[in-house]
Order: sequence, then structure tokens, then C-alpha cells
Amino acid sequence: MRGIIGGFVGLAAALAAGVALAAEPDLQAMSRAELTAFTRAMPKGGDVHIHLSGAPYPETYLEWAAEDGLCIDTVRLALAPPCQPEGDLVSARGISADLRAQMMDSLSTRRPGFAGRTGHDQFFTAFDRFGATPDARRGDMLADLMQTLAMQNTFYLEVMWMPQSGAARRAGTAAGWNEDFRAMDAALTPALPALVEAARAETDAMEARARELLRCDAGASAVVMRAAMAGCQVTVRYLVQANRLVPPEQTYGQLALGRALIAADPRWVGLQLVAPEDHPNALANYDTHMAMFSHFTRQGLAASLHAGELTLDYATPLSIDDHVTEAVAAGARRIGHGIAIPHERDAYALVARMAAEDIAVEVNLTSNDVILNVEGEEHPVIWLRQAGVPVIYTTDDPGISRIDLSHEYARAVSDTGATYRDLVTSARNAIAFGFLPGEGLWLDPGEYRRPRPECAADLRDGARSDDCEAFLNSNAKAREQYRYERLLAIFEAERGIR
Repeated sequence: MRGIIGGFVGLAAALAAGVALAAEPDLQAMSRAELTAFTRAMPKGGDVHIHLSGAPYPETYLEWAAEDGLCIDTVRLALAPPCQPEGDLVSARGISADLRAQMMDSLSTRRPGFAGRTGHDQFFTAFDRFGATPDARRGDMLADLMQTLAMQNTFYLEVMWMPQSGAARRAGTAAGWNEDFRAMDAALTPALPALVEAARAETDAMEARARELLRCDAGASAVVMRAAMAGCQVTVRYLVQANRLVPPEQTYGQLALGRALIAADPRWVGLQLVAPEDHPNALANYDTHMAMFSHFTRQGLAASLHAGELTLDYATPLSIDDHVTEAVAAGARRIGHGIAIPHERDAYALVARMAAEDIAVEVNLTSNDVILNVEGEEHPVIWLRQAGVPVIYTTDDPGISRIDLSHEYARAVSDTGATYRDLVTSARNAIAFGFLPGEGLWLDPGEYRRPRPECAADLRDGARSDDCEAFLNSNAKAREQYRYERLLAIFEAERGIR
């Protein structure tokens, strides 16, 4: 932490230097161009809803494809494994400008209606079209993501992916389905140590590659190091993403590996459930999946669940009216999307419970617009903010949507009327409701009026007391929050914001 904030002046120092403080900025009065610049410079806490493979832009995938000798299927407009170019398959090296443009359209949602697909279908099928990218590129994906976040003055990340995905599914198949989860646990236990070891090795290799690309550990010129060091300072944690479309015993195998991995490796902090919620398999097995998560959260595991990523365009009234309620009952500490909350059987009671229990919602404005055609006043985030539900603006799959976190913060202003304080609260929520261990810096997460007494004077004066130092050294969440508060103090001092 000292590497990123060392030498920073605190807010008190800025005041002593005579910086005039203005009132909270009126973001609604800014042009979209200025708003983009403002939200890019603003520290945003972190991104806690982002899929690793959905983060790189299509241009990046095409660059890797050329380096790795992949081919392009010119009919599907998809990446293909290395091949002997012939017929519909061409080398990814030196492709024409026209094919490059078509591939960028195929691997993203930048062109509405591309190939006659809805935004929903274009989005979810894009993963398969870049799926030939080798697993060895995960480290490249991570480095790209870390650097992109750092360029936006943002230094915390919880990213979703699934190590040993196929092996965990096979272990679940071998165990066989049993509604008694204790029996499934017993059947899976012999396979888990080797899976954990392999998953940790995958994580090690990915991080080593990312650090190599960012030159985190290498002696390099001052210019190179200045460019790389910001990305190196991003704190990265991982969420196990289990697949909701496969047979239940395979989903359970992935979750069981997740539980064991979280227990063995502090880099892994929580569970998730991914893939289209409206898929027939996901709808048919939803109750079973929630029972699985209840089993794991009762054991103390943290979970953030994709729930309520539905509208009546993709689900019936009977299948849309309880997904978020069930996810909350299953112990989810965060809800991804939550678009269907207004359609829940007792939406008011659900929202009241989420506010009372600090169950946060990860809001992905562009994703919700592209996939579900929900935006502006139709988006439940306005109601959720007013009701006191913790809101966190996140990106989902920024490469597919061709956005970044700053874009989502700007869109929160232009589309949903978010104020500057709403944005700051979202940034703080990203860490406060993240799954880092330890005590937080705030006694009132979501409100942020009462800092821990050990660090209250430090936040006010920009110094570091022995008591605060000891507290931060013992609590990873508080350390990340303290770093954010120092970045925010500098940002506000530089712009005269009080």
C-alpha cells in the first residue's frame, strides 16, 4: 500500500496550502466529454463483477490469435484452433481490414443487430467465438485488466473465473448426483486435494505471467517502471464461477472445489454462479442451485450470485418472480444485476430486507441495456439507491461491451441521475462489501460517517498513527479502504471538492 500512496499529500495538507474548496460538483451540468474525463480520474474503489475472459477487447484477442497461430472461421466469424488455412479457415495473421472489422463486430456488442442477433444473443454467444484462445493467455488477460483499472485510478479487483473447470465437473460426475449434499461432499473429498493443488498452480502461473508482462519484479528503466507499477499495485482476488447450465452434479463439483480452494488459498474469496439465467437448464435447476449455495454459505463461505438478470422478454411471470428472493435466502452477500427485483412477489419486502441486511447489488448499466434493453428510469438502481440498498457500479464484461469502469460511472450520472456522492458511495461499497478478510475501516458501511477510532484522526489529518498502522496491518479490508480514502482525498483536494 505504501508503494501507491507514498509521498501523497493529505487533504489537510492541501487545505494548509490554501486550496479553495468548492461544493460537491454538479455532474449533471457537465458535458459528456467532461464527465468522462472526471470519472476516469476519480478513484472508484474497485470492480467486483467482472468475468476474466470477457474483459479483453476484440483487438486484443485478435493480436493474441495472430501470435498464437490461430485461425479464423470466416463463416462463424470466430477464432479457431491452429490449422492449415483452407476453405473457410484463414490464418489470424495479416487479416484484411474488412475481416478485422467483422471480427470486432462478432466478438463484441458494438454493432446492434450484428448477424441478425439480439443484444442478448450476441453477448452470450461471443464467449464461444473467442473460446479458442489458449488458457495460457489468462495471465495476459489479467495483466491487461490490472493495467486498465490502474489507468482509471482504481486498485481493487474481484474477478470471476474457474480453474480446473473440466476436472471439477468430471469429479462431480464421478461422485454422482445426490440431494444429500453431505453425501456428495464425502464422495468428492478424495478428488479435492489434487484439484486444489492444480488450481493453485494455475493461479500461480497466471499471476506470474501477469507480473512478467507488467514488469512488476524486473529491473527496468524508470519510464517503463512508472508505466507498469500502477498495474502492479492492483489488489487482485478471485471468485470461483460455477456453471449453471451443466448437470447439477457437475455444478456441485465446481462449487466443492471452490470451497476447498477458498480454504487453502487466500487469493480465492468467494463463490459465483454464471451463464444465462434464462437458459432452460438454469431455470429448471434454479431451486437446486440455491440449495447448493445455502449448503455452502451456512459453512461461512461468501457468495455473490447472478440473480434477476431477467425480463419478461426472456422469462415468464412465474419464472421471474423469486430469483433474487431465493438468492438472498441462500445467503448471497451480493446480487449481480438484480434487474427483475421489481417483478418479485413481494418486491418491497425484498428491497427492505436487502437494505436492512446490507446485501449489495452489482449494477452493470451497459450490460443490462445491451442484453435486456433495460436503461434509464426503467432500471431498478434508482429505487435501490433511494431505498438504502448498497449499490456498486461494475462492468460485467467490458471487452464485449466496449466500455470501462469509468464509462459505467459516467453512465450512472447521465442515465440514472447519480450524484457525485452516489459515485463515491459506490466506490466505497466496492471494497466495504467486497470479500477481503478482516475488519473494515468504517463502523457504518454504506453510510461512511463513522470511521474506526484507531484511524479517524489519520483520515482527517493525512498522517499515520501507530494505532492506525497496527489496525491496518491486521485487517486487509481496512488497508484497501484506507488506500482508497487517501486517493479520494488527493482527488478532491486537487479539484477543490469538499
